[in-house]
Amino acid sequence: MDSWSFIAVERVFRAGGIRAAARALGRPAANVAAAVERVESALAQNLFRAAGQRLVATLEGRRLMPDIARCADAARDLAALSRQDPTRFSVSLPALFRFCEVARSGSIRKAAMTIRIGQPQLSRQMSSLEKAFGRPLLARAPDGITLLPDGTDVLAHAEVMEAIWRRLTRTAGHQFRRAEATGRLGSIIPLGPESSIAKSLAALAARWMSERPAHPLFISSTTAEDLLNGLQRGIYDLALLDVDHVSEPLERRVIARTGLALVGHEALFSGPSGKLETILKEQPIVVPSLRSGLRQKATTLIAAHLSDSERDAMHLLEVDSLPVIVNLLLEHGFVAVLPRSAFMTMKAPLGAIALGPAYDLTLSLAWLPRPASRRLAERVLAMLAL
Repeated sequence: MDSWSFIAVERVFRAGGIRAAARALGRPAANVAAAVERVESALAQNLFRAAGQRLVATLEGRRLMPDIARCADAARDLAALSRQDPTRFSVSLPALFRFCEVARSGSIRKAAMTIRIGQPQLSRQMSSLEKAFGRPLLARAPDGITLLPDGTDVLAHAEVMEAIWRRLTRTAGHQFRRAEATGRLGSIIPLGPESSIAKSLAALAARWMSERPAHPLFISSTTAEDLLNGLQRGIYDLALLDVDHVSEPLERRVIARTGLALVGHEALFSGPSGKLETILKEQPIVVPSLRSGLRQKATTLIAAHLSDSERDAMHLLEVDSLPVIVNLLLEHGFVAVLPRSAFMTMKAPLGAIALGPAYDLTLSLAWLPRPASRRLAERVLAMLAL
């Protein structure tokens, strides 16, 4: 890492892109991109994400940017002390921080012992640093060193940068170690707090924290298709899926089956018009997106009870939010295929037609055939008492 990298990253943040920052700094875009990569690597964080033609700060990047900006200010102050263009001047952070240690210890020999490098190597590094600034910073004597006035000025800015950078990288190191120890479980989106999936995941999370506090379990929710892609790409170690089959080479264990029902306002299910085929033909249907296993069940149900022409005439609306779905059922005459556990406890005028076992939704835990993933799967299954 070097001091100029902070200036480059701050300029990318202000300019909204690598090329715009490069033009402002008068440097090649490749140099600016490399500076961003160096800082992101050291912090173990993505600072920017693409947004159309621009780069915008990630949430973590926005949080860290004030500290990065303070380091950039210190880097510009150091450039001013060297009487060089701040877009061209740069010094290595290890050399700068070793200068701080030499100044604090009052001796190159003592500093070398503290840093655990050879004294000749540290002495050469201090000479190179003085050459970069174009003037002596230290007065050397047999009994140690003293700071010259220029060295005192350099030390003031270097210590600001040192304190900020050590704090940032210490946090990054903790986050990296935590990430390395974290198990990543992806799950289909629970349909409400009363759903069996929501209750099982909450129980798992509480038990995991109690029994394995040093090895966190990260749980996130998305659609079945995204979960399968995430397993293949290494985003997840395990995935809780609602599909009947998974492709090779994934391994899986079925953990539950849940019954489904056609659900709507209770008024739709009374009288002769309350038959399943009639409701499917006459009422608009709200379904999850095609990336979900529940949508596959709804599609199978429709295909089994409606002709091609009837399916062409029906009205389908895609929604992946249970609160929105429930409002469509209660207020707008829609029907939906839902797990019975998702609505049975609701205090709402809902009616339903239970579907047969052929439409049961299969819940399974899947993972890649790797030892670490298998071990994690065994722990999760044990905690779920499966």
